[in-house]
Amino acid sequence: MPFLYKVRIFAAMKRYVLVFFAFMTLCAWAQTKELPSLHVEGRWLVDKHGNQVVLHGVMDTPSNYFNGGRWEGSKALGWWDHYNDTGANNCLAYFEKIFQGMEQSKCTVFRLHMDPAWTNDNNITATGFSKITKDGKEITIDPTGQEVSGEADISHFSKTRYEKWLPTVYLELAKKALNHGMYVVVRPPGVCPGSLKVGDYYNQYLLYVWDIFSQQEFVKNHAGQISIELANEPVSLKNANNQDDSKALHDFFQPIVDKIRSNGFTGVIWAPGTTWQQNYRSYAEHPIEGENIGYAVHDYCGWYGCRRTRKTSEWRMNINRIRN
Repeated sequence: MPFLYKVRIFAAMKRYVLVFFAFMTLCAWAQTKELPSLHVEGRWLVDKHGNQVVLHGVMDTPSNYFNGGRWEGSKALGWWDHYNDTGANNCLAYFEKIFQGMEQSKCTVFRLHMDPAWTNDNNITATGFSKITKDGKEITIDPTGQEVSGEADISHFSKTRYEKWLPTVYLELAKKALNHGMYVVVRPPGVCPGSLKVGDYYNQYLLYVWDIFSQQEFVKNHAGQISIELANEPVSLKNANNQDDSKALHDFFQPIVDKIRSNGFTGVIWAPGTTWQQNYRSYAEHPIEGENIGYAVHDYCGWYGCRRTRKTSEWRMNINRIRN
C-alpha cells in the first residue's frame, strides 16, 4: 500500500509541509493543468501512464485565524464574523494567490482541511453534549463522557452549514488547487477526540461527512485527482464494547469506505492509524478492504523520540507491516 506521509515543520505561521511518500520515482506536473489520474497498484501510487509518483506540497486550512487575518468576512454580527458570503469570496481570492505561489514553487499536492469554522453554528448543540464548569472554565463533555475542546469538539457542527459551504468554499478551493497543477487530499472538519470506539457518535459524524462529500458530482468526476483522508489523528480506538481489539480500526473505518464507494467515488482513500497516525500494526492483520486504499502517516518533530535507532525500529514495527 502507498503512504500519505506528513512532516510538520513549525514556523512563524505554523505552515504544514507535506511529503506524500510512496517510495517512488518523482514526476513533477506543477505546470500541468490537466493532471493525470492517480490510482494504487500494489505498494505504489501510479498515474494513468504507468509512472510511479511522489507528490510534494503543503497543508493549509481556510481559517481567518490560522491565516493571520489575511482575509475577512463581513463582520456584520461582530469582529469574529468571517464565515459568510463575503468571507467566502475573500478567502477564495486569498487562496488563489497562495496557489499561484505554490505552483511557482512546483508543489504538486495540497492537503485541504474542511475547517470547522465554516461548519460550526454556536446556536445549536448536538444531542448528548453537555457543559460543566471546571477550575472556573466552561468544559464540553461529549456523549461518551470525555472532555473535548477546540477542533475535537463537534457539539456545534451544523449539517446545514456543511452542505452550504462544501460546494461553495471547500470544493472551490479544490478546483483552484487543481487549476494550479496540484492534486488535492481532503480531510474532515476538526480532529478526533482522544478516545474513540466503533459505532460511537464520532464514527457516525465521519460517516455523514464523507457520505455527503462523496455524493458531489465534482468529487466523483475528479476521483483521479482528489483523494480522501478519512480522519485526522485518532489517538485511542476501541471496539464497540469499549475493549482493545486489533480489528477496531478496520471496523471503525471500513463502513465509511463502503459508503464512499457506494456513492460512486473510485479515487484513493487514505486510512489513518492511531497514536496521532503513528501506529498501523493492526492493519497488517485486518486491512481496509477494497481498491485504491492507502495509509496516511504523520511524522512529527520528536516522533518516537527522534533517536535514529529507536525511530527506525518503531517504523519497522508500526509502519513497515502495512508496506508489505
